[in-house]
Amino acid sequence: MELTIAKHCVAKGDDGLSPLQRALLDNAQRIRIAEAPTGAGKSYAFQRALHDRGERVLFIVPTRRLAQNLASGLVQDLIASGWSEERARSVVALWSSDQTADLKAQGIVHINGLRLRQMQALKLGSHDGEMIVAVPEVVSALLVLRRIESGQAGDGVFDLLADFDHIVFDEFHTIEARGFGLAALFARLATAGHESSSGYGRAKLSFLSATPLDLLSTLERVGVTPDQVAVLREELVDDGRPLHGDVVLSVRDALSLRDLIQEHIEDIRAEINANRQVVVIYDSLAALEKDLPFLARSFPASGINPTRVLVVNSVRDSIAQGLHDAGFAIGRKCDPLAYDLILATASVEMGVTFRKANLMLMEPGFEPMNFLQRYGRAARRGDDGRVIVRLEAARIDRDPWLRTLRDWVQAHIGQQLSIKDLTDVLSQAAVASNPRAMAAGTFGQLSGQAAWCAGLYWNLLMDHASNRGHRSEHLFQHRPATAKGLYRLEQAVKRLADDPHLEPYVAQWLRLFRAQALDLRTIERKIRVVNERGEGFDYPEVWLKRETTVYERFPLIEDEIRIQGSVDDYWRDEPDRNAKRRWICHFPHTSETCTLPYDSRLVDAWCREIENVDHYAVDWEEQSEALEAAKKLVRLTGLVPGHDPNIPVDAVSVIL
Repeated sequence: MELTIAKHCVAKGDDGLSPLQRALLDNAQRIRIAEAPTGAGKSYAFQRALHDRGERVLFIVPTRRLAQNLASGLVQDLIASGWSEERARSVVALWSSDQTADLKAQGIVHINGLRLRQMQALKLGSHDGEMIVAVPEVVSALLVLRRIESGQAGDGVFDLLADFDHIVFDEFHTIEARGFGLAALFARLATAGHESSSGYGRAKLSFLSATPLDLLSTLERVGVTPDQVAVLREELVDDGRPLHGDVVLSVRDALSLRDLIQEHIEDIRAEINANRQVVVIYDSLAALEKDLPFLARSFPASGINPTRVLVVNSVRDSIAQGLHDAGFAIGRKCDPLAYDLILATASVEMGVTFRKANLMLMEPGFEPMNFLQRYGRAARRGDDGRVIVRLEAARIDRDPWLRTLRDWVQAHIGQQLSIKDLTDVLSQAAVASNPRAMAAGTFGQLSGQAAWCAGLYWNLLMDHASNRGHRSEHLFQHRPATAKGLYRLEQAVKRLADDPHLEPYVAQWLRLFRAQALDLRTIERKIRVVNERGEGFDYPEVWLKRETTVYERFPLIEDEIRIQGSVDDYWRDEPDRNAKRRWICHFPHTSETCTLPYDSRLVDAWCREIENVDHYAVDWEEQSEALEAAKKLVRLTGLVPGHDPNIPVDAVSVIL
């Protein structure tokens, strides 16, 4: 089954900007939510703000690969516009774990101090604009430094709002409820009325995505009303700057993506011979990894050079650069533009730039937004192309949105439709699968826990050493209702400490609860597996247990396992479904803990266990208010005080 998505463009003014790009720079509202197709140049608008207007931009992205690509791409674009390399590099900074490692290698010790100075200016006395590209954890860490050093106590959220013209959250559909606090903090203070001003600082806050979340209701719960938010959408036109050419969308029921590759191997070779790129996107990391040896054998026979193939996934991106056993290139610092064929997982949905990728073979992803993000990576800049999607029967039976997509394609076989038609059917499928009301055209919604997590993050900052005096007063004055509610519940739990025997347990439990606010994303523990060649890769711990027998064959020593051969020698015939992430849960009335599965049922399980663990330590009938307050704190935020089994409790609580 196949249909064609017609070529589409955006209007372009005399300055080269589209209406949306211009609105991102000129719209008077301090908060903007911007929706535009992939390839529409949402991030380019802020490059122009730097280049043309001398403005300062803090650009926050979800992955270090995306941060690296944006920063290096910006430098190259500035050089191409006539700037010297020295001038271009002086106005761009990268804040990520990779950059931290590079600075340490250069002998720079006080990295937080360097970044705090960079907040104010990258180049003192310069009139050029500047851009800092950062992952959210680095920005958050600067706001909640564990140790306030001399001369640094005055830096914080108010300085960020004052020192930058724009603060941007790119790919904001990736924000988790637990990580919404950072964005909510900026949004609330940027719109909070005080004295004669309508908000603190000057920075405008922009949320960018091709598959936007319905954020308005969540923002309203932290005090940002809909009339304070500009919702910006790019209008598509028939003639203008082309985003994509005519793209044939084919839906196939193949046994595996490997079979689909073999079926289209001649098409792949033809694209490569025409100096175009081919992209293959898997849903499963295990499936991709298992296919690599076979593909390494079959590609040379089809005239495809393995050294011109790049593998992109979370495991292979755990190193900077290298070669897979099969001869494929791997590593997050490999330039995707330099390769003919990319074999990838969802890692390429963000942060990977393709070179004339007019043929894409892909699996659909796990949600409608994944599908659209992947589809939008193909046939950029007006080129015609083809996207071939593998839909397996089992997935169609299980996922209603895939049935909707299949039925839509089947109903329009051979027809030419618009990108809006495709976007609408995917958005409608997302809305239909969400139990809560969602705005039309959106692809998801943060859970109700997001506003409560934002309140917890706010309370954490109010108590922080960088926010004393008038700053603390401002934060207190404008704190959202959720922050007030959590504070009252924490006070109710603290009444357990009236019993001196319980005081240390109450204090530790509340410290662990607040520590959860600093983990902006649910990131599973990684295990480094070192093969017999001495190459080490970071694997998700549960994935490693579920898909391989490595854990059973070799000892784990300080987060590292050394194996004979390679991981390919230890695949299970069937995944171990008993392999699950575990969580050591703490309680406010005892030193006893319990270990529970870290899954969607964790909150309910903890609320049951609190009355069973060490039930002699406290009479819950007498302390019913404290009991209900503790349960409510966990239910409202979805955060269970605790830690991974291999992380000592002291390592968690010391951050506060």
